[in-house]
Amino acid sequence: MITTVEGLRYGQLVRSIAGRDCGEYYLIVGFEGEKYLLITNGTNHPLKAPKRKNVKHLKITMLVAKEIEESYLQEREVLNKLIKEKITKLKNDLEEGD
Repeated sequence: MITTVEGLRYGQLVRSIAGRDCGEYYLIVGFEGEKYLLITNGTNHPLKAPKRKNVKHLKITMLVAKEIEESYLQEREVLNKLIKEKITKLKNDLEEGD
């Protein structure tokens, strides 16, 4: 189980495994200290108000939305619509891999 944010990337797909949002998918959009991530799904947790979640309450996938990651690294604007599209695509990729 991952307990620190080390090695995680912007745009990486995660799934909540604890709390009211259990089962929901998000993308990583920020890091807060050693244990917390800022995550968004573009809908009820938009980019302007990302959810702060302990990394131990998330299942980390190895899938990354490269377009989102590049935008963050180059400090370009990302739209909530793009976040939603990428989560849908990555979820489909994840399900096809099972």
